[in-house]
Amino acid sequence: MRRLLLKVHLWVALAVGAYIVVISVSGSAVVFRRELSQWLVPRTVETTAGPRLTAEALEDALARAYPRHTVVEFREPQRPDRPVWVALERNGRPSERLFDPYAERDLGLAFPLLLRAVEWLVDLHDNLLAGETGRRLNGLGGAALLVLTATGAVLWWQGRGRWAESLIVHRPSRTRRFAWHLHSALGFWSAALLLVWALTGVYFAYPEPVESTIDRLDPDPNDYERPGERLLLALIRLHFGRFGGLGVRTAWTLLGLVPAVLFASGFWLWWRRRRRRAGQGGGPGG
Repeated sequence: MRRLLLKVHLWVALAVGAYIVVISVSGSAVVFRRELSQWLVPRTVETTAGPRLTAEALEDALARAYPRHTVVEFREPQRPDRPVWVALERNGRPSERLFDPYAERDLGLAFPLLLRAVEWLVDLHDNLLAGETGRRLNGLGGAALLVLTATGAVLWWQGRGRWAESLIVHRPSRTRRFAWHLHSALGFWSAALLLVWALTGVYFAYPEPVESTIDRLDPDPNDYERPGERLLLALIRLHFGRFGGLGVRTAWTLLGLVPAVLFASGFWLWWRRRRRRAGQGGGPGG
């Protein structure tokens, strides 16, 4: 049974390894998505910088601020402390910027290049750049991660005399022993979080069965709470790291790379073993 589980763990990992690396790296890259938007895009303007320009005065100020552009459109916000959104065009190339209607100055791009890159990574992480089809494939990837986590948990147990050794990582080295300890210990300590990511990944792609099950188990459809919904929301917050402050965001950025490291270390172990067997004349089998 152990040899069978090892084969399942190995071949599932090899089949979805590239997918795991992509999802792992893209997930880590977008953890600070909300904070980056707050840091890079000015949300407010200083209302004491002078009288707020309106109507024709604002239109004239925009023409002076962007003499080489055509002002296509601008929108004045409801709140007086918000910047004006401006759509510009130059030589057929559109751009969107923010403008301070008090100090009459440009505040920068409304959607900076870094945020565009982050949004591209979000679409890659959520939908594999393929819309609903990609979201469904992501659910299958979550199921594969669930299989890897479950089989890895069973394979981690090396017996009573060796289990403690599988909890620590020794000094880094280019040896098979270090790679094994890294893979084993990292897999153990991250198993719970990997399980959360796997389950929520399946849920995001296929929410209908979960939602219908919760509805069927609800004894009172007229109240505002359904059985298991709190647990589901807690798992979703864990998936994104939507709790705590910047410390949690930083931790989730690093932890998000764990699946990629697990695949890399596992692949290296398999490749070294494969080459060693081939060198001994045993063939290239896994």
